[in-house]
Amino acid sequence: MSEMLMLTSSDSIEINRYEENIRNSGRSFNWVLVRDTLRFLRKSKIRKSNLVSKYGLKLVTQYFNKLDDQEGYDTIEQVIVACLDCGDDTNPKKLLEQLKSKFGKDSVRVQRIQALCLESNNQLAEALQIFESILKKYPSDALSMKRQVAIFKGQGNLSKAIQVLNAYLQIYMCDLEAWLELSSFHISYLSYSTALYCLEEVLLNAPINFVFYIKYAEILYCLGGSENYNSAVQYYTHALELNSPTEMDKLDHPPTFLPAIYGIIMSIYSLCEEGYPLKDSQLKLMEWAQNNLLNITKKYSSNDKINLVKHFIDSTDIFNNKE
Repeated sequence: MSEMLMLTSSDSIEINRYEENIRNSGRSFNWVLVRDTLRFLRKSKIRKSNLVSKYGLKLVTQYFNKLDDQEGYDTIEQVIVACLDCGDDTNPKKLLEQLKSKFGKDSVRVQRIQALCLESNNQLAEALQIFESILKKYPSDALSMKRQVAIFKGQGNLSKAIQVLNAYLQIYMCDLEAWLELSSFHISYLSYSTALYCLEEVLLNAPINFVFYIKYAEILYCLGGSENYNSAVQYYTHALELNSPTEMDKLDHPPTFLPAIYGIIMSIYSLCEEGYPLKDSQLKLMEWAQNNLLNITKKYSSNDKINLVKHFIDSTDIFNNKE
């Protein structure tokens, strides 16, 4: 499961500002700036592993005594995870010993980091054993359950990953990333109805995120049948309502609603193939989607892609069929 569902524009601006300030500090190491940067990343739950490992390692090894006691050890954990992300197995071991001397080797905090180090070294059985022992003491430990899911997923054991994730969601019902992950697992098993239920939970908690409406519509389309195709058109259309830019001509990049346009064309075409009587509104929507897809492709793509899109539109044309 990802650590962050979506980076907000304000967070992105703030991160860029911190990074720029660090780069502009030159050869001198501004430990206060680095501390504030890592503090912001922890608070925002954002992982910038290259940045944290590069500057955070020097902070906790050379300026640790300048940090508050609690923040110092929080920063050490943050740096360990960042180093592991970057493939550095040496420095995390040294920092882990510092945590052990402070909290003891039997501390849950230390055991979690120990398991992460084992996992990074591909000692998965040992890591799972530690996570299992933690869960026996603390059955609702979120990090241990998430790491179990990640390990089982990496091993290709999706049935076990689903089992652990179901148990996790019994406790943490509002975790959107967990519902999305569970949905993807069920899609792997072609269990579309169950995947649809998972995405319904996501939509309840994030009703204005257009991406989730597209995902929901895609699964409806996979289920097939005129009822599901009809519903897919509605969800694709709602995704457009949530994401359509007001000034298309001023965009310097392709718009992000193209999957919804493709989905509308395929869903209405599939309805026609099923012999479903199309409404005038659906015919107008189909015509609008085809024209916009072609115009967008002409604006942002090469001639080869334009020809591909023209072929796609011709192959899904319902108007000649109606005539």
